[in-house]
Amino acid sequence: MSEKVHYEDNLFYLHSEIMNIQNGLKLSIDSEFFASPMVQQIFTIDAVLNRHYTLLKENPYLIRRNDFLYSIQKLKTKLAALIELAEEKKSFFSEEDAQRFPELKRKMASHLEDVQAIRREISENIENSREDNSSLSSSEYELLMQSGDD
Repeated sequence: MSEKVHYEDNLFYLHSEIMNIQNGLKLSIDSEFFASPMVQQIFTIDAVLNRHYTLLKENPYLIRRNDFLYSIQKLKTKLAALIELAEEKKSFFSEEDAQRFPELKRKMASHLEDVQAIRREISENIENSREDNSSLSSSEYELLMQSGDD
């Protein structure tokens, strides 16, 4: 993977892909042309989204980390809703595609668990940042006092 991850653009693109599939499922399009690619794209979105979440979990010092976590939380919620919509439109998909739906449902449950974990983490991060900013440590006081004596 490249050194720099373009979270903002990548997550925007994933959002666009989710919305495209969601909108496609609302149209009267021919399943023989679009059903299998849609299922494959849902699995691709799932893999990329999970990879981004893993990268964020591994990098707690990333600038704007909470913003990206929040975006991933929203995307995981949207992806779970997309999987649910696909399940409702099961007749649109071939039998072969429909056989992959139990795996999609497991992924949906995993995404919803991640959403709860992200909510907790963001709340903890906000609470910790309030505590960190509210008081100075003794070493910070000492440093401030020293620089004033020069």
